[in-house]
Amino acid sequence: MKRKTKNTLRGLAKFLGLKIKFVNYLDDQIQGKLLPREGRILINARKPRNEHFFTVLHEIGHFVVHFKNQPRKHHPSIFDIHWKAEWLERLSSKVRRWYRFVFNKEGGKEWEADVWAMCAFVYIARQLGCRDEVKKFLKRHPEKTGVFLLAVYGTVYCDTKLKIKKFGRAIATPFQFLWKFAVS
Repeated sequence: MKRKTKNTLRGLAKFLGLKIKFVNYLDDQIQGKLLPREGRILINARKPRNEHFFTVLHEIGHFVVHFKNQPRKHHPSIFDIHWKAEWLERLSSKVRRWYRFVFNKEGGKEWEADVWAMCAFVYIARQLGCRDEVKKFLKRHPEKTGVFLLAVYGTVYCDTKLKIKKFGRAIATPFQFLWKFAVS
């Protein structure tokens, strides 16, 4: 990991009130661990260096999505209505529990942290020019390719939307000036 990249990750963690510590005592299956109450992220130092980048972002993603923000619902809003009919209220309650069960069973929190981390990964790679880190990571973890494509799609969508907005403003500015001149 390049020094500039490492400093960026440490700066992001520090901004959020977290400290990053590389340790040797984590199990081999564990890449990293977030200790939110202590404000620390533990990273398995025995893993390859190119994995540390994503692991740090993944743990920051857990902190931002699951600890900093209000908990989100993972079910349609119609099941939040307090129905007068008892059978509808019981049905809504069961459906809410079922959605929560499915979300947690499918690794929902891990997937959310992966998406956040991959979006940050793509953004930082574009800004700092460390695309090699992304390539190495995806080569080592092909199962993350879908999340990567989702992050790239989101980035392209946001960039396109921003460019269209700027283009619209550029076209509208002379007309706004003429309108103000004609009205006064």
